[in-house]
Amino acid sequence: MDDFIGGNNYENKEEQAKTKKIMAIIGVILVVLLVACISLIGVIYYIQSTELKVNIDGQANTDLKDVLIFEEGKIYVPIRDFSKFVNYQSSNGGYKQYTEDTTKCYVENANEVATFSLGSNKIYKVLLEDNNADMEYYEIDEPIKMINNKLCTTIDGAEIAFNIAMSYSNKENTITIYTLPYLVDYYTAKFQNAAIKDTSFSNQKALLYNMIVVKNSEGHYGVYNVNGNEILGTKYSKIKFIESTQEFIVTTLENKMGIMLYDATTKISPDYDDIKQIDKDSGLYLVKNNNKYGVINSNQSIVVYLEYDQIGIDISMYNDNIENQYLLYNKCIPVRQNNKWGFFDKTGRKLTEIIYDDIGCKVTSNGSNGKNANNILLVPKYEGIVVKSNNLYGLIDSDGKELIQNVLTSFYYITSSGETTYYMTTETQQLNVIEYIEKYVKNNGNTNEGELNNNQSELTNQENSNSEVNNNVQNAENNEKLGNNTEDT
Repeated sequence: MDDFIGGNNYENKEEQAKTKKIMAIIGVILVVLLVACISLIGVIYYIQSTELKVNIDGQANTDLKDVLIFEEGKIYVPIRDFSKFVNYQSSNGGYKQYTEDTTKCYVENANEVATFSLGSNKIYKVLLEDNNADMEYYEIDEPIKMINNKLCTTIDGAEIAFNIAMSYSNKENTITIYTLPYLVDYYTAKFQNAAIKDTSFSNQKALLYNMIVVKNSEGHYGVYNVNGNEILGTKYSKIKFIESTQEFIVTTLENKMGIMLYDATTKISPDYDDIKQIDKDSGLYLVKNNNKYGVINSNQSIVVYLEYDQIGIDISMYNDNIENQYLLYNKCIPVRQNNKWGFFDKTGRKLTEIIYDDIGCKVTSNGSNGKNANNILLVPKYEGIVVKSNNLYGLIDSDGKELIQNVLTSFYYITSSGETTYYMTTETQQLNVIEYIEKYVKNNGNTNEGELNNNQSELTNQENSNSEVNNNVQNAENNEKLGNNTEDT
């Protein structure tokens, strides 16, 4: 009986040992599984933490992360690929240049156009809401690059061109983007007196600089920062934000205009009927009183007296890619008084007398020089400006010095195979402008009409190498004095 009981105890102990062994194995397996799960979770978390995340207006965007480019520790934005994600359109070439030049591109929405050029650290923008459509430039932190055959800019460039707030968190590996329409809706809801939805696109852009245009119950405008602190009191009949300088053009209740800075400092007292910035580097402003125009600087000193009927040219008349209609070659201010034109420099020094009947040559009013001929104002290589007196044309340079006397019947240029050639004509001859200046003007000084007729034959023979231009010239010579078969360009 004792043996039997003892035997049972032995068997029970053996079973218990087996059970303990199995439980230990199971425990080890569970520990291994737990470690594996923890490791897997860690791997997943690591992958997620190292994977770029992109949010636009508070929503994740998984497609854009594959568009952005990391190079040398920086993020680059392929301009044309990026544009569709923020509701912009894009094209190759310069704005209104109608070429497929892949070293340039522009992006646009309904309100604005921004233009980029390879190797340039400037972005040019045009506000489409303004009929005069002045071009402003913005310097960015790095020149435009070509990466993978795509024009690319930095976050800084993307913010300016696309009117967005864009940031990158290295710690979270996250890019956050807020578009201007989103910010407009957000701050309109936040501020009961917000006036950004019922005012201009230029005023909406103040949000990108942490400022908001507001309006009181009487319809008067002011400016707050986004924290609700007053910058400009609500006492103006109009306000317009100038993005390139972060200034505000203000109009008083007496309908006078001036300039206020983002820190509430008065830059230009509101003493004018109209005012606009024409050159931010020199701090020049076009001002108007009693239908007369002048130019002042940021110190409110007069550069050009308010006694002119027009300052600046109508760039819609020309295809010269004129960057600043008020300051040609960043030097010359064209002015018109009593239907005569002249030029000042940007310090106010008179470059020429007010003696010219017109500036520029409009092909449509001077006969056809071939169907591809274009109106011309500038000859860039020698900083030339076409001027007109007594129905004849000449050329001066940006210092006001005469390059070619007013003895010509027309100027024009033709672009063929991406190359632009400048031409001038007398009653019977056509000459290549650049070749003529280089051979005769630069070597022999200024010319007169007799010298033009004597010197032109050699240049005319040289230009016949361009068959398209030669055909245009021949057609023009067959017309009566190059003018009877006018054809729009």
